[in-house]
Amino acid sequence: MINILEVDEIYKRYGYVVKNRDNIRIYEFKQGRYFGVDFFVHSKSDKLEKIKSEYIEQGYATLVRNYSSVIEVEEELFKSFFQISNFRNAITRRYDTFVKNQLIAMPDSAEYKYIRSPYSFMEYDLDGLPVFSDSQNGNSIINHVSTMVTETDMPLFVIIEAAAGFGKTCTAYELLNSIYQTDDIVPLYIELSRNREARIFKHILQNEINNQFQNTVTYEVVIHEIKRGKIPVIIDGFDELLSKDLTQNDSQLRDVESMLATIVSLLDGKAKIIITSRKTAIFSGEEFYEWMQNSAKKYKVARFSIAEPKITNWLDDERLGILNNAGFPISNVANPVLLSYIRNIQISELKDLASNSKSIVDKYFSFILNRERVRQNFNFDNETQLRILKKLVRFMTEFDIKSEKKSLIKDIIKDYNYKVFETYRKEYPSIPKPTHDELADTLSNHALLDRKQNDEIGIINEFILGILIGRNLLEGKYQEHYPIIFNTIISQEFASLSLLSYKVQPQERKTELWQIYKDGNFPFNTEFQFYRDVFLINRTLGEYSSGIIEENSFEDIDYSIETHFIDFVFRDCKFINCVFEFNAFIKSGFVNCKFYNCTWFCLPNNCQNDENIYFAGCSSNNSFMDCVYDVEELTDIKVNVEELILKYFIKPDGRTTSMKRLNLIRDDLAEYGEKLIDKTISSLEKKKYIALNGGMCFIQKEGIVYFNNEYHY
Repeated sequence: MINILEVDEIYKRYGYVVKNRDNIRIYEFKQGRYFGVDFFVHSKSDKLEKIKSEYIEQGYATLVRNYSSVIEVEEELFKSFFQISNFRNAITRRYDTFVKNQLIAMPDSAEYKYIRSPYSFMEYDLDGLPVFSDSQNGNSIINHVSTMVTETDMPLFVIIEAAAGFGKTCTAYELLNSIYQTDDIVPLYIELSRNREARIFKHILQNEINNQFQNTVTYEVVIHEIKRGKIPVIIDGFDELLSKDLTQNDSQLRDVESMLATIVSLLDGKAKIIITSRKTAIFSGEEFYEWMQNSAKKYKVARFSIAEPKITNWLDDERLGILNNAGFPISNVANPVLLSYIRNIQISELKDLASNSKSIVDKYFSFILNRERVRQNFNFDNETQLRILKKLVRFMTEFDIKSEKKSLIKDIIKDYNYKVFETYRKEYPSIPKPTHDELADTLSNHALLDRKQNDEIGIINEFILGILIGRNLLEGKYQEHYPIIFNTIISQEFASLSLLSYKVQPQERKTELWQIYKDGNFPFNTEFQFYRDVFLINRTLGEYSSGIIEENSFEDIDYSIETHFIDFVFRDCKFINCVFEFNAFIKSGFVNCKFYNCTWFCLPNNCQNDENIYFAGCSSNNSFMDCVYDVEELTDIKVNVEELILKYFIKPDGRTTSMKRLNLIRDDLAEYGEKLIDKTISSLEKKKYIALNGGMCFIQKEGIVYFNNEYHY
C-alpha cells in the first residue's frame, strides 16, 4: 500500500499545501496566477465529486490522481513541473545555435562534425583498485560517457580534461545533445567563463538553476531531482573560475577544494555530474587519487583525458594527398581551427593553398575578415578589423578575463576606437552616417567574437585569442601601452595560448615571439620556458629546472648537450624522431613515455652521467631503449627488488594501498641501483602488475594476485 506521508512530502517539496478531508488528500497549489488542486483518494470515500465541485467553483483547475506507488508520484510531478518537451526543445535550440556559431568563421559550404580524438580513461572499481584504458578503434568519448550516465545506478562524477583547443566545449555540447535524448531526463548545462565578477561556484550553480528553470521550480526541487538522476549536470570550463595558473602549491587550490565540496555534496542517490577542465595539478595529485579510491563504494569517479586529435581524424585521403604531393608541412597546421578550415574549403582552394601560400594563418584570417565586410556591410579593411580586436584583447589580458557582458564589450570597442570611428565616418559614402554606438554594436557581432552564456561576449576560440595576443607583442603594443609592467600584464595561461597558436606560424614570426618572451623577463615557470623553446624554435636551449611535462607529443627535437634538465620529468609523452644525450639530464627522467625512431647523440655506455637519467615504463619501436635497460646482475644484492616494489602497496594486514608516488619508490630503493629499480618497474608495468599514470604508480589486481602467490609467506 502506498505510503501517504511520503506522497505528502513530495507534494510539499513542489510547493503544495496538503489538506485531508474524508480520506481524500487534497494538494493545493496557489503560486503565481495558477491555482490548481490534485485529489488523491487513499482510502474509500464517496465525497470526491462534492469536494471537487467546491474547488471548481473557486476557480481551481482540478485533477484526480490514481497513484500506485511513490515513484509514480515523483515521476508525474517531475514531468508536470519541468515540462520535459519544452526543455528538450530549448536544448535542441541551444545545440543548434552552438553548431551555427562554429560555422560562422568557416566557408559557407562547411558542415559541422564532431571530431573523435583519442582519449585515456581511469576509474576505481568497487574494490578500490584502479582501472585504466585507452580508446580503441575510434571509440567515441561521447558514447562512453553517455553510457555511464544512463547505466550507472550510483552517483557519478566525470572529469574530462584536455589541453587548450582540444575540444572541451565541443565535447560538452555533444554530451548535452546525446544525454538529453534519454527519456525523462533534463540535463542542466552550465558554461563557465572567466569575467571580472567574483566567482563563487555555489552561487553560480544557484544562479544558473534559477535562470534556466525560470523559477518554475525552486532551487531545492532542482537539487533533489539532480540527486535522483533526473537532471544530469554538465559544467563546461571548470578551471575558468580561477584567475591564476594552477600548480600543486598554488593557494587557489583552496578555491578548488571549495568547488569540489559543492559538487561532492550533490553526489547522492543517482546524481550525475560531468565537468570539463584544462589539465591541472588538481586532478593529478596524490590527494585526489586517494579521495577517488576512498570514495569508490559511495560514488563512481571517472577521469577522461582527451589527447591531441590526429590529422587523419580531420582530413580525408584526397585532401591529405593534395597536401603531401605539394610538400605542404602538414605537421605545422596540427590545430583544430586550421584543420577545420582545410577540411571545409573547396578542393581548388586547397590546391592553391598548398602550392602558393606561405602562411595558412594569414589565408584563414583574410578569408574571415574579407567575408565579414560583406556579412556586416561595413568598409573596415582587414588590418583595421584586427586593430580593433587587438585592442579588445589587450583589455582582456589586463583584467585576466575571457568574456564580459556585451554592453561592456560595446563600450570598450567604442571608447578604444574613437579616432578609428571618426575616420570611418568621414570616409563613409552616404548619409546618414553610422554613429559610434552603431559601429560598436556592429563590431560586437564580429565573426571572431562569440556570444556566450548570460549575454557575454568573448573571442571565438583560444586559437584566435592566442594569435591576437602574439600580434600585440610582435607589434610592440603591450610594450607601448604598459612600458614598465608589460611583462606582468599577460598571465602565463594567456601567454601559453600564444605559444600554441604560433606553433603554426612562419618561422620568422615564431623566432621573433620567442625572442620577446626570452628577453622580456616574464615571471613564468620552467614548463613555460620549455614549451616556449620547443614550440617556437623547435629545440631545447639552456637550463630547465624542477619541471614536469605531461601528455604531450614532440617531433624532430634535439635534446642536446647545450641543454640541461635538472630534476625534470617527462610523463606520458610521445617522442618522434628526436635526438637525446645522457649528459643533458641530471636527476631527471621519463615515465611511461613512448619513443619512435629516436636516437642517442651519445650512447649511454660512453657517457659519464648515465646514472642521472632514468626511464620507467617506457618503450620504443627500435633499439633506443635496449641500452637503457641493459643492467648487469648485482650478485651482492640479497633482496628481490620486485618484491620490495610490490610491498609498497601491500600493508601488513593484507589490505592494499592502490597508489604510490614513483619518485618515492625510486628514492627509497636507490641503494639497489637506479637502473635496476627502473628496469624492474618497467618489467612490472609490462606484465600489467602495476600501472603508471603521470608520476603515480598503481598496483593492479593481477599484481596483488602475483604478490600473494609469490611473496606472501
